[in-house]
Amino acid sequence: MTFPNTPFTIGPLQVSNSLVMAPLHEITDQPFRKFIREIGGPGLVVSEMISSEALIRHARKAEQMMASSGEHPYAMQLSGGNPQSLAEGARLCEEAGADLVDLNMGCPASNVTKGGAGSALLRDIRLAEACVKAMVKAVQVPVTVKMRAGWDASQKERAEFLDFLRMFEANGVQSLAIHPRTRAQGYEGHADWAIIARAVDAGTSYPIIGNGDVVQVQDAFRMSEETGCAAVMIGRGALYNPFIFRQVLDPEFIVTTEMRVDATLRFFRILLELLEPREALHKIKKIGSWFTKGIPGGSGFRQNLHACNDPEQLLADLEALKHQQVA
Repeated sequence: MTFPNTPFTIGPLQVSNSLVMAPLHEITDQPFRKFIREIGGPGLVVSEMISSEALIRHARKAEQMMASSGEHPYAMQLSGGNPQSLAEGARLCEEAGADLVDLNMGCPASNVTKGGAGSALLRDIRLAEACVKAMVKAVQVPVTVKMRAGWDASQKERAEFLDFLRMFEANGVQSLAIHPRTRAQGYEGHADWAIIARAVDAGTSYPIIGNGDVVQVQDAFRMSEETGCAAVMIGRGALYNPFIFRQVLDPEFIVTTEMRVDATLRFFRILLELLEPREALHKIKKIGSWFTKGIPGGSGFRQNLHACNDPEQLLADLEALKHQQVA
């Protein structure tokens, strides 16, 4: 079998294909993961980033972020810079049903990094090691990491990420997803896939998952071919096109505009099933705008979408948009 139908393993866990839904802050919650699984595609899904400090305080929002619809395999991602808090958070994730616990070492947001979490851990390999070691010791499920190429260009040029790879291996990390931008880049510029290839060439005992700038179906194949990564992680590409995983698995699969509106309808119904109506409306206003870009009549729908506060009216508007596609 070849990419993307090749299964890969993370410790004792087998993932059915080599596609992963990336963790996206305020996006990959329980409704979105249920939706993306229904459409079909990713072998592994990851929660949005959960603050370990909030989780151990039993903050309601943090606990809600762990909720799942019984999907497996399912990774929960934690952020934090305190080894003890991360260890306790990892235990709570395992108790809540996580098949994997992932440490976020990539988030560039200043409100995360100023607390020593996210990509700030790239500035202190000893603290990062203490965090990883504590998490691995705390749980039976595999611990994984998602990181960036470095804090800034100079750290990237010194290839310090390779030191982190070796440190992870020595401390029992079971998989690494690498986004080859620096923290200083944020989401600007381009993802340097050569960094992913160098991580693969380092020959770690655990699989390397590539991430960054996979927005079209062909990008996934190019990343696999150019880097040799064990799996491809897709984030923003699934917002532009939630069928992207299914299309990577079957390049002959054709997505019509009617199917895109149907998918938006289904997503909103899942939101209404799992969330309070007000929260469901907030979420569909955000994600529905991405899902309907480029659809005939989509611009007018989006104008009404942002003004609408009635779920029934919004469902009717989506049905009307669907009928426009087949007229």
